[in-house]
Amino acid sequence: MPRLRGAAAVLTAAETARQWARSNPDQAEAYIDKAVGFIDRRTGGKYHSKVTGLSGHAKKALTGRPAVGGATVEGETAPEEPRRRFPDARH
Repeated sequence: MPRLRGAAAVLTAAETARQWARSNPDQAEAYIDKAVGFIDRRTGGKYHSKVTGLSGHAKKALTGRPAVGGATVEGETAPEEPRRRFPDARH
């Protein structure tokens, strides 16, 4: 049971953070940018492209705003990539 209580606490904290980020998107984006800067400084920029991509996904998931390349675009939606169709090999 202690594991379930710990998991419940983590899930509750995550949901609370998500709700706060949706109501304060500018501050949430600033915190994400600070985290990216911290990681870049600690790793010497070794994982910059991966962290930047992750920050874009985090901003979109937390704030509900579309993000392109890690930077939020006000009033615009991110361009959707065309879906690739794979040939059907069952012929």
